[in-house]
Amino acid sequence: MKRKKGFTLVETLAVLAIIGILIVGTTVGVNTLWQNNRVDICESELRDFSTSIKSYISDYKAITIAPDSNYSEVLSETAEILSSKYLSCDIKIKNIAEDKRSAVLQTKIKEDPWGNKYEFDIYTYEGEDADSMPGLIVISSCGKDAKSNRQEYKNGNYGDDVVAVIKPN
Repeated sequence: MKRKKGFTLVETLAVLAIIGILIVGTTVGVNTLWQNNRVDICESELRDFSTSIKSYISDYKAITIAPDSNYSEVLSETAEILSSKYLSCDIKIKNIAEDKRSAVLQTKIKEDPWGNKYEFDIYTYEGEDADSMPGLIVISSCGKDAKSNRQEYKNGNYGDDVVAVIKPN
């Protein structure tokens, strides 16, 4: 009796199962590599921002602004100088604290690898607590979950946020 040449159903299913396992393993590995690449890109951009801010600080000293009626105007001028002469992108004022002791600046167009705007928390005042270091600047990206852990930064909990801290001299 002659046997027909070919594959049995069991052999074909076994090969398909092995190929499926290889595809899943490769996909997981590539996804992890892709996410790590996004973090690397974000860290690189934060280094560029930090270098630019440090150049501004070496020219103009720390970013300290008196909490008076001219606060918004001086902050706008500072943001304009940073945008036009130092940073590789334009920034705008996102929020000013009620006590005019800190502000949040945000990139206008430039986004991190996850599609979020970069934010610059600038502490512009003298204060008594550890969070009130005048001239302290925290540049952050919200990371892949698009949620900021800003409230937890002082505890060293950055979550998935990518952060650069520039301490005044």
